[in-house]
Amino acid sequence: MKTNKFIAWTGGIVLILLSIVSCDDKLDGTTFFTSDDMTIIQTLEANPEKFSSYIEILEKTDFYNAFKSYGNYTCFAPTNEAVKAYIKEKFNVESVSEITNPEDIEFLKLVVKFQTIKTARGTSGFTEGRLADTTYTGDYLTTSFLKGGGIANVEINRTVGLEEYDISASNGIIHTINGVLDPYVDPVPVVLDKAGKHTIFVEALKQTGYYDTFSVIFNEFGSKTNFTILAESDVIYAQEGINSFNDLVERFSPNDTDFTNPENELNRFVAYHATQNFLYSRNFPDDAFINTVLTRNAWKSFKTDTELKINESETGENDTWTSLIISESNYPAKNGVYHSVNRLLTVFTPKAKHIIFDVVSDQPEYQSKLVKAGTGYPGGTYAGIRWYPEANRRYLQQSNRINLNNNVLDVGGYSWIEFDTPVIPKGKYEMLVSSNGGNNARAILQVYWDGEPIGSLYDLTKNDAKKGFPDETLMEANGWRHGYKCITNNAGVSQYDTGAASRFIITKELLCPEQKSHVIRFTAVKAGGSPLDYIEWIPVVDNAPADDSNCYND
Repeated sequence: MKTNKFIAWTGGIVLILLSIVSCDDKLDGTTFFTSDDMTIIQTLEANPEKFSSYIEILEKTDFYNAFKSYGNYTCFAPTNEAVKAYIKEKFNVESVSEITNPEDIEFLKLVVKFQTIKTARGTSGFTEGRLADTTYTGDYLTTSFLKGGGIANVEINRTVGLEEYDISASNGIIHTINGVLDPYVDPVPVVLDKAGKHTIFVEALKQTGYYDTFSVIFNEFGSKTNFTILAESDVIYAQEGINSFNDLVERFSPNDTDFTNPENELNRFVAYHATQNFLYSRNFPDDAFINTVLTRNAWKSFKTDTELKINESETGENDTWTSLIISESNYPAKNGVYHSVNRLLTVFTPKAKHIIFDVVSDQPEYQSKLVKAGTGYPGGTYAGIRWYPEANRRYLQQSNRINLNNNVLDVGGYSWIEFDTPVIPKGKYEMLVSSNGGNNARAILQVYWDGEPIGSLYDLTKNDAKKGFPDETLMEANGWRHGYKCITNNAGVSQYDTGAASRFIITKELLCPEQKSHVIRFTAVKAGGSPLDYIEWIPVVDNAPADDSNCYND
């Protein structure tokens, strides 16, 4: 780590940070002396040879006092040289003082908000992909190590490098950058278009109408939309003998030029290239399906230690898959990100697959660290979970829990709770559920599948004897199975040897006629504790389930 060369002095000034969110700050100009540590603004002022120009921008945009304020923020501070180059390119001026147009000043406010994250983020949290917290414009910054390992080689948003970093202040952390971070303004298709390497794919977006669809930043309800687009570059198309948009039409839709029709094969091809999830390369799931814009079709994502495999062949005859060209991927936009793929991405139909769905760990909010163990959250916190009544719910996670990923969703006392399932391929399945049952659980539940009741009552009050535990044959006759041997707590105790962690067989004949996500609901016949662990779907092959007693990851 580089040495902090900044001059230390005391006399910090602290103010509640409101002006960085709104210019209408009633406390603007008011200061409270509550700390002897140096604030962000004082640190910048102590080094005018580096930051005098950025300080001018902060003063011009009325954010000067904000960086004196109380809080814990990350400030990406561009050097004087970086500011000079940026304002020359953007406004054709030599100094910040020459910027007087109100519209230009409003844009500078956007620039300042974009350089600032709401929490303190040191370089130890920098990974390949987006940072965990948004800037004050509501966007994610990205960090990349494509130029080599080590913080000295990191790039922010694929454009700006670090000069100094992890500089502590009383109200956050400063990272000195050698360029100004240009705020995201354009949606994904426009960023893709401006890059100039995907002209055939961009033309296909325009001809099918998806250029406009994927350019929507806020939906009709005011919520921000997000898209992840996988795109073939012109170079990849050329390897397939596709050298123009007409060649692409000839490949996929030679006899149908109604490209905006969802049934048109070129339209389907383009729709399959996007998902409404927000996925940088490291956010792709390890082993799961990802819904695409093409209804009832998904990407199959599988990660090894060395690469991401999308739609890996399941026949065993051709060891093929699509992957990302990392040097040409992770390009951010105002409403998502795009990646370049290394081969033609055609619609993939997967075989039925054993899927285990951790109702806690597989939620995006858990993966993004937006929720914490033991804290109750209201309805609407999770995009894929709903419940009633909308009292706060929490999840519990400790290493001594004999649960998948050592956590459960603690949801006792509800009338109903429902989950959006992962994408499930077409096929016939057994469906099972695991909770922490036995003496401490009190709920009796009816399971609903896409609004229809299914299976017998899920009675969590049953003790080991009523389940038939530990006799496997007797358990099967009673509608139960052992938990998995590979799911253990920190003491090595497995679910298999724990009657309370037995799996309830909801049904042995669940028919999924098409590939899609479903809704599974648990409705309380008798309310009470029902700490849910996971739900699973096991393909039925020749009317015989797989031998799954050892581990779910067969």
